Amino acid sequence: MRLLPLISVLIARTALAQPVESREISIAGWPDVTAFLAMIADIMPVNHALRDICGVITAGELAISTIFGIPTTENDGCGDVTMFFARGTCDPGNVGALTGPWFFKVLEDKLKRSGKRLAVNGFDYPASVDGYLNGSKGNGDKLAAKIKSTIAACPNTKVVIGGYSQGGMVVHDAAKALDAQTMSKVNAVVIFGDPYSKRAVEKIDKSKVKIVCHKGDNICDNGPIITFEHLNYALDAFSAADFVMTKV
Repeated sequence: MRLLPLISVLIARTALAQPVESREISIAGWPDVTAFLAMIADIMPVNHALRDICGVITAGELAISTIFGIPTTENDGCGDVTMFFARGTCDPGNVGALTGPWFFKVLEDKLKRSGKRLAVNGFDYPASVDGYLNGSKGNGDKLAAKIKSTIAACPNTKVVIGGYSQGGMVVHDAAKALDAQTMSKVNAVVIFGDPYSKRAVEKIDKSKVKIVCHKGDNICDNGPIITFEHLNYALDAFSAADFVMTKV
């Protein structure tokens, strides 16, 4: 499916849609998450191999981000809290639209109330299907180098490392590649839809790690099938942000 026709269809559907109230997820200035996920369920193919639907995932996320004004690229440098985030396979930009932006927005709002600024830095890497199937080799080393250089430049920042889907592989490998001294400065790790969910994140106490996996998400078993349960981690934005708030 081409992107421009998809955007046109989604705009028409959005104009006709009735607003849906969601008490659990309510973010000022952002779309209602229930309506957002309903649109994802409507346009995204599910129960298919990732290789067969990668292009549709990319186009769908780009269309949704355009309609709802969700940024898919973040390069903020350092803040009071600095987030490094590795997006999922086929996600656009450097953070995607499905999961990361919701997590950042909720955390940003919570930090603002305590007078702190969040800086988000998406990790630029191919996030290809072949990369996922081959364990995203080499990308963890590159993320580790970025984390280490940022900590050296901003020694007082609180560090959070996050990832979604294949980005979880990257986070696991980055933690493995970092030295113990650098990992001691990481305040929290949060991974959504983690293909390596059965593995511990190395060199950090498990109390600082939150792995979020939905029942029925085949990617959490390192499988190749995309189910709707892998596409709806926006639902976990508040619980993930609450976890981070206890660590920073």
